[in-house]
Amino acid sequence: MRGEPKDERVNKNFELLRKTDWFEPIYAENESLFKNNEHLRYVVGWAKVEKALKNEKRSEKLKADILEAMTAKG
Repeated sequence: MRGEPKDERVNKNFELLRKTDWFEPIYAENESLFKNNEHLRYVVGWAKVEKALKNEKRSEKLKADILEAMTAKG
């Protein structure tokens, strides 16, 4: 397993995601979860967000991964 992503990378990915129509409402309703859930921050931190947002299929996969991480225990 990889180490934890650096906070700068996690924050950059959050900034990119918050510019999307689908992520901003999810973030707004679950901001504390995104700030405090280590597993969720890990998933977002290691995601290749820029690449994913350029491709609809990858974007949908990223969205599914984030939603799954939100419901996972951790």
